[in-house]
Amino acid sequence: MNENFINTWVPNSELGRVLSLQEPIAKRREREGTTFDTSHALAQAIMKGWKKHSPADSLVISPTFELMGRLPVNERYRQEPVQEYLMFLQDSLAGELPGFGEDTREPAPLNSETVLNGLKVVLNDVRSSQDVLNVFRAPGLGHQDYTVVEIDATAFENGGTLTIEISVGQAEAAGSFDLFDADSELPTSGAPENALASVYGVQPGETQKITYTFNQGQHFKFGATGDWFSEKGSTNAFVAKISVELSQKPEEREGVSTHSYQSPEDLMNAFVKALKNVDSGAMRSMLTERGIETFGIEMIPGVLVMLTEQGIEILGNEEVLKDVLPQLRQMFRQMEVLSSEYVGGEFHFRLRMPMENPPELSVKMRKVGDEWFIYDVEPFKGD
Repeated sequence: MNENFINTWVPNSELGRVLSLQEPIAKRREREGTTFDTSHALAQAIMKGWKKHSPADSLVISPTFELMGRLPVNERYRQEPVQEYLMFLQDSLAGELPGFGEDTREPAPLNSETVLNGLKVVLNDVRSSQDVLNVFRAPGLGHQDYTVVEIDATAFENGGTLTIEISVGQAEAAGSFDLFDADSELPTSGAPENALASVYGVQPGETQKITYTFNQGQHFKFGATGDWFSEKGSTNAFVAKISVELSQKPEEREGVSTHSYQSPEDLMNAFVKALKNVDSGAMRSMLTERGIETFGIEMIPGVLVMLTEQGIEILGNEEVLKDVLPQLRQMFRQMEVLSSEYVGGEFHFRLRMPMENPPELSVKMRKVGDEWFIYDVEPFKGD
């Protein structure tokens, strides 16, 4: 292939195909001062080659930017995938324009062997980020059928923050994604209770992110599967941008307090105090990025309190908010610690609001470098 082709790939989202990502990508480019010329002949050829409703397409483009062949990912035969792809390339070079005539082929069904074929990503100081393009299948309600990506982050001896930015294609199935320790057994049915971090129900065209902080180099497994509410057997493609950011001392982390908490109990008490005072700045200094993303308290039905870059945001029906806003600060002030415990190398505690049918929060923290930080704030789901 390297003798006859330049092999590369371009996310559909960068060229504007994913409508929901057009505005965020435009803002990112403005913020970073970068541009992307979609009028370039190569970009135009890629955009011209897209097949409607296809999540990903293999395209062959000539040196003069003419389309020579197209193979949609959901239309590949899978009995002999290597031979089929070789034939596609040969037909493209022969000028037969495969994929651009009337296509009467039926997409071949994915089988479990194809879905479970593993990929491996090795990250280190030189290459701290890598992109993966693959497909997943919806297994039906109550089941898991993972496309597995092995992640080797052992080069980061002092740990770091693993981030997986996941973009789902435009085909039918929505996706669910889970991060596991390498030694974990991946479930084939039921909820993945042993997952380190997860995002569920990522709809076609959407992008979500998993963030996980680890204290020393290790291996992970990243699993992609269709969500339980997509039609059984439906498929979609996904792109996962997998990266690791080195751990830094707390005082070097932008937006994080330089105050060192000598114990997790100190951090717990400081967090409760900041929560009671509705001090969003202090709260943000105690949480990792993932902790900020998970922070959401439904204090009363229909009213959600979130922690954002702008501070505390309260979301809900305008009529409801008008009546309850004066009470929210008082509710925060009455929050109390129900229990606390060490779980392995972590520290977990539960909070409760003194209300009828009070909501309970589960708060989890771990060490990042030499300091404790909160990485998860979620409704308590029971033992």
